[in-house]
Amino acid sequence: MLKDLNLIGGMTNKDWLDQVHDEMRDNGITQGQLADMANYSRSHLNQLLGRKKPLNDKARLELTLALRALTGQNNLDVCIDYLGVTFKTHDYEELINELFQISPTHFNLHEGAHYGYSASLICGEIKMMLSPYQDVDAEGYNPKDDSGTMIELKGQGCRYVESYLRSQNRTWYDFLETCIKLECHFTRLDLAINDRNGLLDVPTLIEKCDRDEFSSRFRGFRDNRTKQWHASGRTLYLGSPQSEVNFCIYDKAFEQHQKHPEIAIEDQPIRTRFEVRLRRERAATAVEHLLATRDPEQVVFGIINQYLRFLTPSHKPRSEWALDPRWAAFIGNNRDKLRLSTNPEPLNYDHITRWLRKQVAPSLKMLQLIDQYNNTNELKAIIDSGKLTQRHWDVIHHFQHQRNGILTDSKQREKSKKSDYADQSK
Repeated sequence: MLKDLNLIGGMTNKDWLDQVHDEMRDNGITQGQLADMANYSRSHLNQLLGRKKPLNDKARLELTLALRALTGQNNLDVCIDYLGVTFKTHDYEELINELFQISPTHFNLHEGAHYGYSASLICGEIKMMLSPYQDVDAEGYNPKDDSGTMIELKGQGCRYVESYLRSQNRTWYDFLETCIKLECHFTRLDLAINDRNGLLDVPTLIEKCDRDEFSSRFRGFRDNRTKQWHASGRTLYLGSPQSEVNFCIYDKAFEQHQKHPEIAIEDQPIRTRFEVRLRRERAATAVEHLLATRDPEQVVFGIINQYLRFLTPSHKPRSEWALDPRWAAFIGNNRDKLRLSTNPEPLNYDHITRWLRKQVAPSLKMLQLIDQYNNTNELKAIIDSGKLTQRHWDVIHHFQHQRNGILTDSKQREKSKKSDYADQSK
């Protein structure tokens, strides 16, 4: 795996070339192979690698991408990051059994909900919204007043579902097909491309928008350009939020560092995220294409290519400007095929453990040593005094489902919960 051939700067040409030589040696890549993949002459490549010619950002980018292709490293993946789907039925137990294949007893009822629904059923980060049952045969029945049931999966909700799917040897394709079988209506689908090496640099893209070095097919774009894109901090928005298609490109590493400052920006696994946000008919069409092709790359980049291109300005007419090299690499040059990722990260469990290791572990170790010295159990008493909320129980049961089977014994679950509550009340 390439060590740190990132594309966002911060490394001298000497250090960068040293890494290139190391990667070529470790992977048995010859200069001829690298030259052919980068579309360079061998003499030109030899002069670059030998530091006889200056190495600019464009050359570093092209050689990085060529090395990725030769080593098979893939630094992008696609995941579902939001799913909104409605059903005519009010039988929420059938939906839970069919879609999630877990016991309905794992969901907790809450009063109130969004989007005009009256109540919510929540399991971890999975949210179902319920409306009052209406008799379709009753006089005066109006289907417009019958909202049925809605399932809303935000980012962490999607990761929760992925952990269930993995345990059940199922995929997102199975889940979406089941939704259709249950006569659903897709209201929103967000497909997120995770860039783990900083191929897209958000400040650079914002500057290119400022300089008009891009083209777009968003409606009304040329007539009212300032309303079709805007930047906020390290985020670039393209398209109207109310339209059926819009994009959001943001610095994921910076965002996660703001939420979890104990993890340095350079240690964040994802550098940049490109979100394709689809609503109503475009969401339904994208699901159809995903199921028909089983090719998320074709679907997501087909949409991106239809709406947006970043360009390299030249003295030629604007219609003949070439694609920006980073953008060309992002949309598919010298890259492996992307698959629909299923990487469950329920309820930020990794963030919790990282925080404990970095911020709390030294204090815990200190208390442990003091207990050993004084022959006391202060640390255990502190842990025993902790009170678990419903959210904590959701995490515990989530991992129990993964380990012990999805349809767990609800009686045993309640017995375990009551036992813990009894311990906490002492």
